[in-house]
Amino acid sequence: MPYRLLYTLPAALLVLVACAGHATEQGCAADRTDERARVETIYDGDTIRLADGRKLRLIGLDAPEMGRNGAASQPYAEQARTRLQALLARQQFILLRYDAGRQDRYRRTLAHVYLEDGRSVTALLIEQGLATSLAVPPDLWNHTCYQAAEQRARAARRGIWSLPAYQPVESTALAADSEGFHRIRGRVTRVGESRKSIWLKLEGNVALRIARDDLHYFSTAPTQLRGRTLTVRGWPHTDSRGQRVVRVRHPAALELMD
Repeated sequence: MPYRLLYTLPAALLVLVACAGHATEQGCAADRTDERARVETIYDGDTIRLADGRKLRLIGLDAPEMGRNGAASQPYAEQARTRLQALLARQQFILLRYDAGRQDRYRRTLAHVYLEDGRSVTALLIEQGLATSLAVPPDLWNHTCYQAAEQRARAARRGIWSLPAYQPVESTALAADSEGFHRIRGRVTRVGESRKSIWLKLEGNVALRIARDDLHYFSTAPTQLRGRTLTVRGWPHTDSRGQRVVRVRHPAALELMD
């Protein structure tokens, strides 16, 4: 089922979503490159260290987590890292295309990463089902192309999309102790507002929080979603009242189901 997006896209970007073939041919090509860099270490499917010592987080995707401190790796985490290693192994350098933000809160460099031949590393990993697409404002350049790549991987049930954990779970069935990435489906039963956020209450014990600072990304007001069924993607946490909360920063995290 294609995305029903809750925001308005320029015509050129709508073509990328509607025409999967175009995205495949162009590979989410860069409109420019800002820097050439050499790779030293591959940490996982979305994080590398450059030869100059910078730790770099690839924009536009989220790969399964590698195990740390004795914990097991998530499914397909090893495959994602291995694929990234294979893509970068013979590259004398990689091409970086910066976005609105240059660093994240962990002081990692943020960039869209391209191979010497111009192919998008993010698009390749997403298309092969080794990562989800991820839209984190304000770094939204090319995210519609990454979404189209994910749609193709999901339709083909490649990689992570073959796993039960990546299929939608009903909001009434979300476990109180569930962790990590989820796709949660439910009907919006109530809309609330606070000074800093809009709250969408789903059936069961799940609430979506949209900060007022992020409302300008939505062309459809979240307050109009009462009674609608949607699927949200994100990382639920439990608040002080025992409610499962998912923060929604961009409408790409929501799919309308009716």
